[in-house]
Amino acid sequence: MTFFKISKFFLYAALFSIVLVSTQTLFPFIVIKYVFFRATVAFALIAFLLGWFSIASREEGKRFERDLLSCLKSPLVIAVSVFVIVFLLAGFFGLNSSHSFWSNFERGEGGFQMIHFYVFFLLLVTLFRDKKEWLTAFGVSLVSAVLMIVYGVLGGLGVTGFVGVSLKVGSRFQGSLGNTAYVGTYLLFSLFYVLYLLTIKSSKKRKVLLWSLVPVFLIFLWLTQTRGPFLGLGFGLLVFLLFLIFKSAGVYRRVGVFLFIIVIVFGGTLYQIKDAPIMQKLALTRFFNITFSNLSAQSRFWSWQSALKGWQERPLLGWGPENFSRVFDKYFDTRHFVPGVPSDTWYDRAHSVFFDYLAETGILGLLSYLGMFVVFYIEFFRRGGRFGKSLVATALVFSMPVAYLVQGLVIFDVLPIYLNLFLFLAFANFLFMGGDRRLV
Repeated sequence: MTFFKISKFFLYAALFSIVLVSTQTLFPFIVIKYVFFRATVAFALIAFLLGWFSIASREEGKRFERDLLSCLKSPLVIAVSVFVIVFLLAGFFGLNSSHSFWSNFERGEGGFQMIHFYVFFLLLVTLFRDKKEWLTAFGVSLVSAVLMIVYGVLGGLGVTGFVGVSLKVGSRFQGSLGNTAYVGTYLLFSLFYVLYLLTIKSSKKRKVLLWSLVPVFLIFLWLTQTRGPFLGLGFGLLVFLLFLIFKSAGVYRRVGVFLFIIVIVFGGTLYQIKDAPIMQKLALTRFFNITFSNLSAQSRFWSWQSALKGWQERPLLGWGPENFSRVFDKYFDTRHFVPGVPSDTWYDRAHSVFFDYLAETGILGLLSYLGMFVVFYIEFFRRGGRFGKSLVATALVFSMPVAYLVQGLVIFDVLPIYLNLFLFLAFANFLFMGGDRRLV
């Protein structure tokens, strides 16, 4: 086994970090995940460097270096690099640079973690240059998603050694992630992986297995009862259908229009009857109870106002990653406290990726974050908006960032989400570099 193969093995292993839970730590759903992720990325980097050094003096090494330089000069890699650099600079010039870099025991985020995400991304871009490697990565991620669900089910059933919320009616599924919102967003990416794999030629048994995962993921996304991922799924589906409508012709366009109308009418009908007994019995009321007047929504609005005030004080690079609690405390809105009613009076996140990056990394951080997606779509259309032979696969790639950004309106990024985001961006770079020609 070559060093490069060892490096790839550890990159695959990193995808299993979301499954791990350790009751030996104060935060069982968090600590073991980032410790394992960092360790696997570090081992992958060491193996990669050893592999590079082992061929450096040969012609193979010169060819590898040329390919490596070509990968690193791609627009999407540059955009991701700019984001990471600005993120780190925001921490260095922020209110508490040490905390911005190291974070804390509970979160495990910050600059140090971002460096690991960046190395993970660069290694994927550099080493995964064949369709089999990407299809394997998606398959491994799906196995991880299944194990995450299995853990949550076992924990909900009270099996010894597993931590979880009861599976009784009304409870919200949290899997091995410990947070329902994280599960919902994680399953959005999992749905992308399984649907993308379904566009690739494979055996009937594999197709059946993949199709069986679609309802499973949808059911457990529903069981999270989390509106952000649900809205992300809805908008992603609409954008997916619109792409097919405008890019296809004949019967395919008519089918796309028909499905788009069905989705709109069906979704609108469910919204209109959201308070009906049948909706409550099916636990669908929460999904469609989208209002700006309830305490949950108002709390987010108040925290976003605090984020804006904090940004106005430090507009360029913000207060530094992991320092939103300082912003929240300084610009605390007393409406968060409601006597006699359970309410959130402390936030260390703005509960929106946009306001989090704005307050913590300033306008430069937010623009560099959004810049990754601007470059993504520029590259997407520069390539003609078509990858390989499958229009459906192309539509999936086109709509996935929309689903992610919509859910990000009301939730923040953490390891399970970052892991998939950088995996997706690295895969997109593979397509933009011409890898789609091998995905047929």
